[in-house]
Amino acid sequence: MGKLIELPKKGKALIITDIHGNLTDFNKYMNIWDQFKNRDNHLILTGDFIHAMGRENDRSIEIMESVQYQCENSENFHVLLGNHEWSTITKKSVYKAGINQTLNFDELLKDNFGQSYNKELEEYVEFLKKLPIAVRTANKIFISHAGPPRNIKSLDKINHITDKGYNENPPLFQILWNRFEDYTENDLKSFLKTVNCKMMIVGHTPVDGIKLVYKNQLIVSSSYSKGKKAYVELNLKEDIKNSQNLLKMVKYL
Repeated sequence: MGKLIELPKKGKALIITDIHGNLTDFNKYMNIWDQFKNRDNHLILTGDFIHAMGRENDRSIEIMESVQYQCENSENFHVLLGNHEWSTITKKSVYKAGINQTLNFDELLKDNFGQSYNKELEEYVEFLKKLPIAVRTANKIFISHAGPPRNIKSLDKINHITDKGYNENPPLFQILWNRFEDYTENDLKSFLKTVNCKMMIVGHTPVDGIKLVYKNQLIVSSSYSKGKKAYVELNLKEDIKNSQNLLKMVKYL
């Protein structure tokens, strides 16, 4: 369904957030996935797999190549767009700690590909434009990079959220950029009601492993974090009635 993935009520989903160019952590999660994957299980990488804090340890290209390969060769490997991938599409600079990470990524590509830099960048952009924005599970969990966006009146709006492009598109910007101080508890509840979900799982904001917001949103930091590194092993068959049901599915790297 366009920019929205719907998962059935069977199997499990391994939810990983914000790798940010950390190849060591990425490989650890891929090893977990190798032991975890089967026809009913899924991996969901919620975006921001590129852009490390410094170029010295930035392995974004290796991760990008691996992610592309996995997406092309596995129906159960789902990668969502994050705001850092969005910056590559839109050519808008993203900064962390005063570092222009969009520019750093361009320089990384030039160092690796030389004269074919522009061709490789165009291929990456085309791949990133194909990425979905969100996942909704049959047991009513909504998964995206960030958010929720405001003024979403139907689930179909999520499915067609990029129809107006990647620039000057407030709902898209909000689902990629909004942190918990950018919306209220009522905003979150209204959004979850619209998409018929009970809980929301996002990354984007660095936390100490996990942080529960307004009882209905779980923020997860799998690599770029303020301490512990967490992921979620979501049981897609289980009825999740409250945050405690979801919290017991949190694992640590």
